Amino acid sequence: MSDVGALVYVVDDDASAREGVAGLIRSAGLMAKTFASAEEFLAARRPKIPSCLVLDVNLPGASGLDLQQELAKSDVQVPIIFLTGYGDIPMTVRAVKAGAVSFLTKPVDDEELLEAIRQCITSSKSAAMKEFPPFRLDDVNQCLWRRGETGPDERLQLTPKAFAVLSYLVEHAGRLVTQDELLDAIWPDTFIQPEVLKYQIADIRGVLEDDAKKPRFIETMHRRGYRFVAKVRDDERPESPVSAGATRARVVGRARELGELRTCLEKALRGEPQIVFITGEPGIGKTALVDEFVGQAVTEQPSLLVGRGQCVEGYGGTEPYYPMLEALGQLCRGPQGHRVVEILTAHAPTWLVQFPWLVTREQRQVLQQEILGATRDRMLREIHEVLDALKLQAPLLWVFEDLQWADPSTVDLISASARRRTTGKVLVIMTKRPMAMTTPNHPLHTLKSELLTHRLCREIALTPLSESAVTEYLRAESGGGTLPEGFAELIYRNTEGNPLFVMAALDHMTERGLIAREGGQWRVRVPVGEIEIGVPETLRHIIEAQIQHLTSEEQRALEVASVAGARFSAQAVAEAIEQDAEILEELFDELTHRSGMVRAAGSHQLADGKVLQVFEFVHVFYREVFYRRQTPAQRRVGQEPSSSETTRASSAAGIDVPVKAGSSNARRSARASPGSAGIRRPVRLQ
Repeated sequence: MSDVGALVYVVDDDASAREGVAGLIRSAGLMAKTFASAEEFLAARRPKIPSCLVLDVNLPGASGLDLQQELAKSDVQVPIIFLTGYGDIPMTVRAVKAGAVSFLTKPVDDEELLEAIRQCITSSKSAAMKEFPPFRLDDVNQCLWRRGETGPDERLQLTPKAFAVLSYLVEHAGRLVTQDELLDAIWPDTFIQPEVLKYQIADIRGVLEDDAKKPRFIETMHRRGYRFVAKVRDDERPESPVSAGATRARVVGRARELGELRTCLEKALRGEPQIVFITGEPGIGKTALVDEFVGQAVTEQPSLLVGRGQCVEGYGGTEPYYPMLEALGQLCRGPQGHRVVEILTAHAPTWLVQFPWLVTREQRQVLQQEILGATRDRMLREIHEVLDALKLQAPLLWVFEDLQWADPSTVDLISASARRRTTGKVLVIMTKRPMAMTTPNHPLHTLKSELLTHRLCREIALTPLSESAVTEYLRAESGGGTLPEGFAELIYRNTEGNPLFVMAALDHMTERGLIAREGGQWRVRVPVGEIEIGVPETLRHIIEAQIQHLTSEEQRALEVASVAGARFSAQAVAEAIEQDAEILEELFDELTHRSGMVRAAGSHQLADGKVLQVFEFVHVFYREVFYRRQTPAQRRVGQEPSSSETTRASSAAGIDVPVKAGSSNARRSARASPGSAGIRRPVRLQ
């Protein structure tokens, strides 16, 4: 079923099932991209190539059926194959009526799934449009589209036969198509006078506004036939992400970071290889920044060769060199794919054999003999020969995402590449979360420190957006219009500038009917002062997944801390659950380095002279999730913070830290306890 020009999306919250299906798809010679939730899929950029969606019905947050409905509302046309552990007739009928291609029950037969995918790819291919600006040929709707310069695209109708003639010429653009060939293709087994064909060509030229004497599209080859002379390309513009509500605005608040990346690209184009780590917490916008930069770079440097790969969190081991294999596979499917395959054949048989759809069975047998006994070191040596050969063809941009899950072989490749004393037009961009949040002993942590020390790489650490950047984003979403008073401050205060939190909060509030976009403008339907956002369900699931990486003792300690307050001490928690304060302080100190959920917040001296270390939740959403995980009886184990005339950050242990009104700590204190009787919560969004 090998098809190097197709992409299959897999959306399933079960990591093992998700990667199992993706592995099956890749083994059949197709690209696969995985997502853990409907929201993650909606927020992603998707290239306009033949594709289909393998979708689990039961997802956290928006279900598979909800995602199907949202795609339909957003006019995103992708064939869908539903998978479910259990299904009933009404569910199946609903999915199929809404356009699903198949509805399969787990455990699904591999061949049955692959056959369904093949059918989806075939139908998706028929939907791919050919473009010859300003026109696009729409095979699905049997029409022509003219791109609007300012307004929407214009739909142009042709008669069925005229459309068939144009399609045939476009499909065979650049070469002579004889009259006999056209007549046989369009009117098979039917005698047609050549004059009929002339009439069809005249109609087509009229729609295209083409001049037969000075043709821009269809050239008449006297007494021989016709030739389509315009340059034709597949319409592969990236499909914009969609979300519940509307398409998101452009990247904001990252001008400095984009400038740094452009500087690195300029150095790379001068022959100075560059390696850049983009780091930051989940949801901070690493992928969005990379997408924006790659889009700009390709526009400014059309010859740039881009390969992208992504590391995956492996529960049963990860394939060596996985992100590089994915990036190479992408290049093999691209416009220069034939040249990439030639280079792999000449320099890297141990890598070529990893792509069985690129070679015949006989070639594969020869390769297997040639690489018998090959070591990981040989693969490392061969890939560098490939990279050296590729960078002679065109400037290279490699993007490897989620390096916190990189396999050891990939880390070795990065290390060796960074230390090679060669020149070349190469820029390598890698994204990663803080290692302490995932795998604190991962070798990449040490490698990055060494490379930074020796100035062999650069790090761009993303921080939350400023309030002005959040305001800019909201205005861009509102067409540059005026925002309701206090709206931007509300969003910033509750999200603290995390881009993922901002989008989730907007969607959450929209779904609850508290805000809306009317006529392109944001409208607040409830007084801003009465809105308490709470934790959007999409974020709740993400945070719960992070919590599962903690031990039961760590989870319980943070649950009790969430009752104590936005800021707390180990002694406060120790007194509540009758544990040793020193042990708990060590536990919280460890969590500040590893969890990404709490951080150190200074110290506080008690009346008896004792100094306590103070901690705080990184974000109010983390605290509220821990708080809501408990029963009312469990919450009574801790003490809730008091409110007073002076804004104070309090803890159950008697920590009473005055804070300046209007400061971030004051705002954090003002919403200190999700269940505090002293805090007004007229509207909840949960």
